[in-house]
Amino acid sequence: MQVSVDKNTFSNYLVMLIRMFQGLLVTRWLIEYLGDSGYGLWMLLWTFFGYALLMDFGVGIAGQKYTSQELFKRDIRHYNSIISMIFTFHALMALLIVLCVVGASCFLEKLFNVHDPVQLAYCRRCFLVFSLGAAALFPFGVMNEILVGLHKIYVNNYILAVGRLFELFGFLTILKCGGGLFEIVCYEVCVMGAERIAAWICAARMIPGFRIRLYLFDREIFREVFGFSSGTYFMSLAKLLRTQTRNPIISKYCGLDSVGIFNLSARLSNLCNQAIGQYDNNVRPVTAQLFHRGRFRMLRDFIVKSMQWNMFMCCLIIIPAIMLRDEAITALFKKEVTPLIHDLSLLSLLGSFSWLALTQIPSSVMLMCEKHHLLAWTSMAEAVVVITLNILFLRGSYSIACIEIISICASFVLFASVRFPSMLRIIHGRALRELWSIYVPSLLAAVPAIAVLFFCKKFLLGHIHNFLLCAICGTVYAIVYMVISWQFLIGRTKKELWKRRVMIRARKYLNKS
Repeated sequence: MQVSVDKNTFSNYLVMLIRMFQGLLVTRWLIEYLGDSGYGLWMLLWTFFGYALLMDFGVGIAGQKYTSQELFKRDIRHYNSIISMIFTFHALMALLIVLCVVGASCFLEKLFNVHDPVQLAYCRRCFLVFSLGAAALFPFGVMNEILVGLHKIYVNNYILAVGRLFELFGFLTILKCGGGLFEIVCYEVCVMGAERIAAWICAARMIPGFRIRLYLFDREIFREVFGFSSGTYFMSLAKLLRTQTRNPIISKYCGLDSVGIFNLSARLSNLCNQAIGQYDNNVRPVTAQLFHRGRFRMLRDFIVKSMQWNMFMCCLIIIPAIMLRDEAITALFKKEVTPLIHDLSLLSLLGSFSWLALTQIPSSVMLMCEKHHLLAWTSMAEAVVVITLNILFLRGSYSIACIEIISICASFVLFASVRFPSMLRIIHGRALRELWSIYVPSLLAAVPAIAVLFFCKKFLLGHIHNFLLCAICGTVYAIVYMVISWQFLIGRTKKELWKRRVMIRARKYLNKS
């Protein structure tokens, strides 16, 4: 298991680097060639793509769970029936998505707050092509869940890496040749289709006897799948509603320019999420496997170490990003940092910190350890409260910064009242012991590193380019933080274990070479 976790994590970071590079360039190109309104429309299209995931109803994660429990080894026919039912259900939902897309296209003037007839017609074309293409590919999303359940996340990552590279060079070619957002949308749909087909081929080769077909509903299989998926769906629905309603609400009350500014301010936190969250893809399949086998001591050790890693990475990446956010945004996106962008970027980074350090892993544990109904209802309550407050505050002419503040407060309340206590009961942990071991060491190591970064920034600010300033100050912070963590916060036993692992891996690679 450790080997697959290591390979998955390494490949996650490889894809993360490619996505960071690709995301930075694509954002700069879209803003440069299409402007804030064009970039805002692009983000809105992806928001509506997120709405399509509501039609999953949680059954996609059921495919990951049954694959993680290795059902295909015990009963391949039953496994094929479950996956086929999931595929068939998604195909029916794709037809429903098509109907919703056609209906929504008649109301784009109000949704996009666009009144010019020429611009509105162009927005409608982009919306129809992107949404109908996403609907056609929707049933094949279960193939990616199968690869995750097989602990073959690295295979899925290789597919995504190739897709992102094709996307990068394709976008550059289209924009340089004078193409617009419509051409980019058509090309993006083609790339996503190629990724889904590749995932299907890989899943079929890794599971002997794997077959998938349109499957008439069987009552027993339906009850088995949807018993788990019903709770999962409400959790996914709540998350999508909470996050994907932001752009339409901002567009409704503030216009497309504000959508572009809001998403530009969140780009730095998105990069931090990509840099930190690569290990977390292992949490769900490993948790499901250990819980199914009844290995609760191993489960506790795995979950605590996973949260320690998230906290360590949050302090390593997000804290310097907060202190250098203005210079980073200017250097990466060539955008002047206004007071609104300054505040929004800070709140977005704090929101990422709270999500990664407090919410992500406890939610995954509850989902895979028979607490999905509690997680679903509390998440839905959170989404309703957050969306309602967002609408009320924006209608009252408050700044769009209130959206991030409301989300952060909601995360803290649910962590303290529901998610962390439920996780402790599952892993048989103690509150004070786990809180101390997870959060305190990383925070203590960050204090002197923050002081060093502050003085380094104060000394260099105004004397060198912003990109070089971020690189130097970030590197100094990382070195100080990791040295302090290694010397004072990691026990002798762990040090010896890590040294032994490094030596074993080095010998293996030397013997192979």
